[in-house]
Amino acid sequence: MLSSLPAAAPKNTVARNIALIAGILLAAILFTEFLRLLHIGSQSLAMIYFLAVLITSSATSDYICGIVAAITSSLACDFFITEPRLGFSFTIGSPITWMIMQLAAFLTSTLAIQLKQQAQIAGERANRAQFMREISQKLLSARDIPAIMRVTVTYMSTHLYRSVIFYAKDPMMSDISSLEQSPDGIALPLFDRPEEKERVRRIFQEQEHNSPNALYYTQSGIHYVPLIAKETVWGIIGIAGLEDPPNPSQQAYIRTLADQAAMALELHYISERQNLLLMETEKEKARSVLLRSISHDLRTPLTSILGASSAILEQKDLDIATVRNLSNDVRENAQWLIRMVENILSITRISQDTAKVKKTAEAAEEVIAHAVSIVRKRFPLCQIRVRIPDELLIVPMDATLISQVIINLLENALKNSPATTEILLSLRRQENRACFNIIDQGQGIPEHLLANLFETLPPPQKPAADANRGVGIGLVICKTIIQAHGGVIEGRNRPEGGAIFTFQLPIKEDEYLA
Repeated sequence: MLSSLPAAAPKNTVARNIALIAGILLAAILFTEFLRLLHIGSQSLAMIYFLAVLITSSATSDYICGIVAAITSSLACDFFITEPRLGFSFTIGSPITWMIMQLAAFLTSTLAIQLKQQAQIAGERANRAQFMREISQKLLSARDIPAIMRVTVTYMSTHLYRSVIFYAKDPMMSDISSLEQSPDGIALPLFDRPEEKERVRRIFQEQEHNSPNALYYTQSGIHYVPLIAKETVWGIIGIAGLEDPPNPSQQAYIRTLADQAAMALELHYISERQNLLLMETEKEKARSVLLRSISHDLRTPLTSILGASSAILEQKDLDIATVRNLSNDVRENAQWLIRMVENILSITRISQDTAKVKKTAEAAEEVIAHAVSIVRKRFPLCQIRVRIPDELLIVPMDATLISQVIINLLENALKNSPATTEILLSLRRQENRACFNIIDQGQGIPEHLLANLFETLPPPQKPAADANRGVGIGLVICKTIIQAHGGVIEGRNRPEGGAIFTFQLPIKEDEYLA
């Protein structure tokens, strides 16, 4: 990774170079003396000192070290090899040897320095590329703005070894969203000064005057970096303790991280906008389904009320028993309409998040019994078998809404099954959940509807049959009610024929199912 830590002290570097030159020269002297015992010629021995110059120049990558190595090697060659030995002759050959060694040292040092500089640049580029991949992966995997802030602040503080603060909002606003971190905690109080917060506020407000990833320096020793994407300041990073201006390595690191953070914030904003649009689309779809459900469900009871009331008013010769029966039908249908309207209003409030479901502890079997009795009144010839466990299941719920879900699922099962077949409604405990099953022996669910069974409501196949094919409050609304209770609902076909609808409710108030 890019680093801003100070380099090694010059004194240590000089001492290391001196020791290296002395060690290489001593090794060359000892090696030439060993070769002399083997009666190797003087010209060959001189090449050992020339090789020492090359090794020193490539190892130190410093012009001065190469020149010093060339001078000492030429003097050692004249002292130990040229006649008379163990003395300086300063013959005509010595200056030539010295010049050759100097030239070799200079060329070797130049090549070694260039190679090491290129290797260093390549290493920095590789580190920067690796850093960009790493930070990109972590920022893109961040699911919200606090996670993006944590990743950015952690990397910035760790690699720069400086105190860092991240502003996601204007600090002068009442809702302050900031995150700070420091390796030592010394500089953190600087960020709390009023003049610093005022500076951040101006950077947020003066967006058109900000340059992308520009470093704004304050007298307190803090650099501010606006995170800009598409001419919008998505956040501001404050870094305390940097020199002004920062060194090139620090600037490259800061700009790289700022680019990635700005991109992550912009993508998060775009994702949030898409989610909001999707939610609005789903709400509009639910409203449309609700209106269609109302038009279907209200038609049958209203027709019954209209027919019964017309018969009472128009036929004067009706006996008292008939009038009483017709009046009871009017009252029952009117009560059913009242319950349905109340449920629709409750569901609408749930969909708009303006009210929560008011749950009370209810006996699940009593809710089932109430729902089945209503369905049997509407469908006198229906065959519904109920299976409940021996234990009493107390479930927190809105009994009216859950009863409406059961009624709707039973009606759907009856309307899609032969009149003589049996519908099974069962209840069982599954760990900490109450599991409701409605099983029919009808034609099953069409394959093209299974994927989005609780998402859309297909139009009726035959408009003339609308009056007989009321769709209740719809499967979409059933899902809304169950989810508002913290439960889940699903529907599938049975291998032996027919369909099964299952919904589960948590038995404990604080449990929600995924």
